[in-house]
Amino acid sequence: MKKKLLISVIAVVVLVLTFSFILAKQQTGLASSEKEAFQMDGTVLMKYMGSSEVVYVPASVRVIGYGAFEDNDYIKKVVLPSGLETIEYNAFAECDNLLEIDIPDSVTKIGSAAFANCKSLCDVSIGKSVADVGSGVFAGCSALTDLDVSTKSTTLTCLDGCLMSADRTYVYQMLPGREEPFYIMNERVEEIGQYAFWGCNNVEHVILSDKIQAISPYAFSNAANLKSVSMSFAVTEIGMKAFEDCVNLEQVYIPDSVIKIHNTAFDGCPKLNLYTADGTYGSKYAEEHDLSATTSPIYSLSYADDVKKEYYEAIKEAEEKSEQEANAPKPIEIGSDVMGYTTVVGDNAVVLMDSAGGTVISGTNAQANDDLKEMANTGVVPANAFYGIDTLGVVEIPEGVTEIEKFAFARSSVKTVEIPEGTTSIGYAAFYHCDDLSEVKIPDSVTYIAGNAFTHTAWLEDWYENGDSDYLIVGDGVLLAYKGEAKDYVQPVNVKYVACEVK
Repeated sequence: MKKKLLISVIAVVVLVLTFSFILAKQQTGLASSEKEAFQMDGTVLMKYMGSSEVVYVPASVRVIGYGAFEDNDYIKKVVLPSGLETIEYNAFAECDNLLEIDIPDSVTKIGSAAFANCKSLCDVSIGKSVADVGSGVFAGCSALTDLDVSTKSTTLTCLDGCLMSADRTYVYQMLPGREEPFYIMNERVEEIGQYAFWGCNNVEHVILSDKIQAISPYAFSNAANLKSVSMSFAVTEIGMKAFEDCVNLEQVYIPDSVIKIHNTAFDGCPKLNLYTADGTYGSKYAEEHDLSATTSPIYSLSYADDVKKEYYEAIKEAEEKSEQEANAPKPIEIGSDVMGYTTVVGDNAVVLMDSAGGTVISGTNAQANDDLKEMANTGVVPANAFYGIDTLGVVEIPEGVTEIEKFAFARSSVKTVEIPEGTTSIGYAAFYHCDDLSEVKIPDSVTYIAGNAFTHTAWLEDWYENGDSDYLIVGDGVLLAYKGEAKDYVQPVNVKYVACEVK
């Protein structure tokens, strides 16, 4: 009996030791067959040469080196050690069968294209410490629809299928698996990273944030089904190959504010029409580069509104059906984070939507003045509100308006405008190219006038030709224009602010 008991105890001990040994080898990646698979340089994993479907990276590894797992079609899951700090450029690129990866809290940097073209990748979690994210990290990951970003992260978030900075000012990556055809960029976004929309083949229509000033190189390259892009008057530059190989791109709205477009910005876009006003940099660019240009958009405001309505309804329905977990990426919220953005209509007017709620202004001069009365309640004439409207004449801006925002009346037919006492600010290009504007009254309460506010108006042109002084001073000491020689310029003592376009 004692002999049998002893044999049983020995068997149990052997099993425990065997299991512990196997588990240890899995967790450390140091099984004899795997040791040689990891080519190391100190704490840097230079190359994985193995063929395992599940790979346990050694605990000593601090850096996954350049291309360490690149083109490995065996792996389906990689378990990273808790002390890992950096994932370098192309580390897991082109791993066609990689399904999931959990980036631990210790990682602070993910290099450019780290997981590019991992076509099966669908389950990714990102720890709390990642602060340095390269370009195109998940470019071409066509199965990736969402990311699980740690709720403790102060640097990253995933919103509406888009990896961005936690403060939502920078877009790193639109997830290529995102299914919705319409993308309305968060109103806080100021910059789009390179390759941010690369290979996003489900996105068809994009409306950019009105804080974007430049379209980064390669930002939308290889977005095969992208059809239209609408941008605000903040944009001044479109970078190299920004829309390269967007083979179905039909319409890009080029606002008057754009002054630089790279020669290669639209390479490989055979269907493209630039929607732009006559005489602008956009129209000249189209002519010089043999691109089609039009003043009648393909995709109108009514079309955009229909799509947006369906889009928001779908989000709202999803929100009502289920309560999101605390660490789940949240969809676009209808409210403070939903912005009105530049959108276009056909015929004679370009009507743009302001960030306060997308009020559309149209119709007769009388209707416009009625709309202005309502705006007095908010104190603001919104950006782009009357842009391009050709039915304006005498515009009556009511008391209560303190700010006229950028491009508010630009390219409209306004002839006379009296800005009321109490208005303090006139935004960039607010009356730009109002060719018939011959009478302007600016009260002493105005302390700030942005650049190009009255450029190409009959009023300003008449002053340049017939004005008695070389200095045009309006409002509360605002120097709006100077027509003398630069060498003779002496700032008048009563000038408190110099408009930025005064040389």
